Amino acid sequence: MCTWCWGSEPIIRRLRAILGDQIRIRYVMGGLVEDFDEFYDAANDISEPGDVAPHWIEASEHHGMPVDTRIFEVDPAQSTYPASKAFTAARQQGPELGHRYLRRLREAYTTQVRNVNDREEQVNLAESVGLDVDEFTTALDDGSAAAAFEADLSRAREAGVRAFPTYHIDGPSGEQWLSGFKSFEELMTALTTVDPTVEPASPPPMQRFIAEYGPVATREVAEVYELDDGKARQVLESLVDDRTVHRERRGNGFFWHSKQGGDD
Repeated sequence: MCTWCWGSEPIIRRLRAILGDQIRIRYVMGGLVEDFDEFYDAANDISEPGDVAPHWIEASEHHGMPVDTRIFEVDPAQSTYPASKAFTAARQQGPELGHRYLRRLREAYTTQVRNVNDREEQVNLAESVGLDVDEFTTALDDGSAAAAFEADLSRAREAGVRAFPTYHIDGPSGEQWLSGFKSFEELMTALTTVDPTVEPASPPPMQRFIAEYGPVATREVAEVYELDDGKARQVLESLVDDRTVHRERRGNGFFWHSKQGGDD
C-alpha cells in the first residue's frame, strides 16, 4: 500500500523486461502500518487513512502511476498487515504467482477502490492470477502465511529498513543497499556494480509486453520503451484504433489491456 512501491512498478517491470532471468526478484514485506490508531508519519503529517489521499496525489504527480483516492472515502484499510499476509500466502505457491498476486493487490487498492484486507477481495484476486484458492486460504488460516510475514518483518528490522521501497541487491561482486524511490538508472548502476556481466536486451514488442504484463499503466509503457508519457499515450491510442488493445480509465490515469489475452 506504499505509494512509492506502487510508483516503482514501471521501473521493476523495465528491469524484468530487459534483463529476464539474469536477475531474480524477491519481495519482502516491511510492515508499513500495523494499526492506524497508533500510527503517525511526521514527514507527511499522516495519522489516519484519510490523510493519505493528498500524499498519493502528490506522489502520483512525481512517479506517474495512477491512483484513485476514493478508497479513503469508501473503505480505507486500517492496517497494511492483512494484505501483506495474503501476499505471503500467495508466495508459497511460487515466486511468479507471488509477483502477480502482489501486483494485483497493489493495483486493486490504489486504482480500483477495493479494500484488499477483505478476505473476499483476497480470494477473488487469488483466482484472477491462477492461484490454488484452497491452498491459499489454508495458508491464511493455518498460520503459515502469518509466520512467513513475521519472518519478513524480522528480516526488515534486522536490516534496519526505515523507508519503502528498500533494495538489497546482491551479486557475485558484492552487495548494494538502496533506500527509497529510485530511478531505473540508479538500480541499473547498482546491479552492474554487483554483477558486471549483466547485459540488458531490447524490450519485447509493445503488444507482447502488454499481453504478458497487462493491464499496464501509461507510465509503465513509457518507462519500458523510453518514451515520454504523451508519446506513450499516442502509441497506445494507435493500438486501440487497431483493435489490439483497449483502454480503461482508473482514477487519474489509464490502464491498457491486450485483446489477445495475457492479462493478470
